[in-house]
Amino acid sequence: MRVRLSALAMIILLAAPLLGSDWMFEGFLGGAWNVPTYLTVVQKGYSDISLKAEYEERTFEGFPYYDLRLSRWSNNRAWELELVHHKIYLANPSAEIQRFSISDGFNIITINRAWNVRKIIWRLGVGVVLTHPESTIRGSAFDEHKGLFGEGFYFSGVVLQAAVGKQARLWRGLFLSLEGKVTASFVQVPIHSGHADLSNVAFHILAGLGYRI
Repeated sequence: MRVRLSALAMIILLAAPLLGSDWMFEGFLGGAWNVPTYLTVVQKGYSDISLKAEYEERTFEGFPYYDLRLSRWSNNRAWELELVHHKIYLANPSAEIQRFSISDGFNIITINRAWNVRKIIWRLGVGVVLTHPESTIRGSAFDEHKGLFGEGFYFSGVVLQAAVGKQARLWRGLFLSLEGKVTASFVQVPIHSGHADLSNVAFHILAGLGYRI
């Protein structure tokens, strides 16, 4: 949590001197559906485990799903910085994988290019995934007090996203924003005495508010 807040504060502080009429900030709540993908567990002293993993998102369990985005627009085009706090929980654990989740953040951080075409906003983005993995495999729980700042966060992989959205003005610079997006990522996260490799393909639905400065 402290890592995410620090990162957000840094973004705002760096952007503040540049704020002008072309800047926009948005905040969303939402949820996602995860496509079943393969999970591979590599643990020292054991054979590898591979299974077709089904993931739940559990939007409002723990810290909720959210999305924050800062954009700078010029001539109906924008460069953007975006953070999606996605979460995944393994829904079909096995006898050897008792618990596996990335729930205090499968955090998707992207740089986007956006286009406003006939009042429909299209986005493409590329970035990194900051994870907080939690697992118990073959009875051994992963220590969640390592990683960045001793809080269990790791830069774990890469991500691509594509999105389409629509805005509706509410009052002055305030507007309602609706969006659908798909993300595709590949990450490697640590476990006790090893690592887990997984891909995640997710379809997201978001609704939120924005403000144009």
